[in-house]
Amino acid sequence: QMLEQGMRLMCTNIDVDSVVEDKVIQAAIKLRNKYKDSIEIKYVNQTHYGVLDKQERYWFDKGAEFVDFIGGLPEADRKAENGEERHLNVLMETAKKHNKMVHVHVDQFNSPDQKQTRMLAEKTIEHGMHGKVVGIHGVSLAAQEKAYRQKTYEIMKEAGLMMIVCPAAWLDSKRSERLMPFHNSCPPVDEFIEQGIVVGIGTDGIVDMYTPWCDGEMWFELRALTHICRLSYIDDIVKIATVNSWKALGL
Repeated sequence: QMLEQGMRLMCTNIDVDSVVEDKVIQAAIKLRNKYKDSIEIKYVNQTHYGVLDKQERYWFDKGAEFVDFIGGLPEADRKAENGEERHLNVLMETAKKHNKMVHVHVDQFNSPDQKQTRMLAEKTIEHGMHGKVVGIHGVSLAAQEKAYRQKTYEIMKEAGLMMIVCPAAWLDSKRSERLMPFHNSCPPVDEFIEQGIVVGIGTDGIVDMYTPWCDGEMWFELRALTHICRLSYIDDIVKIATVNSWKALGL
């Protein structure tokens, strides 16, 4: 389907943990070999069960050797003491060890309680990983007050933090009685662009019961992004679909 859309480069998260162990890695190798003449495929390891547990850390380290980018999900370790910060420290130290970029799922749930995008930017600076870290999603940033968002953008720019947004991922966001700034169920991409933050395009889990609108149709993702964030300039949209996404993949 992606080849039919004219795509020549893609990156996808794969599970590497105590449940599937290296089974997905084996499948990923076969997939890459099968399509190597048609499309370049890069991989990120997903950490659904965190990286702080000893057994999960073992498989995280195994996956880190195979993948092109070090992946993370701070939310997975949120119940541990300072779990999200410790999670990010592990990602950054591992990335430096292997000389790889970092891709981290942050602020997915459209909630003002999540402040992971800023934390990711701060950790990027702390570990000297400027320009080598990408946040995925960032929806909850839109739920924060304007002053908080503005300060976060400043830290993101200092860190060289890039963002990959998945516009259709949270279209089914549930109704909430929480008081927060009025916003759509999408990261504040219009503000990212105004601030000069690099934004690329992605799609969330394909064939996933939790994200039924995400089916790998990237034209739909672009159209959704354009409407949700009221993007007015074709040049901005083209950059998101092309050069910005390449930058987020280290190219």
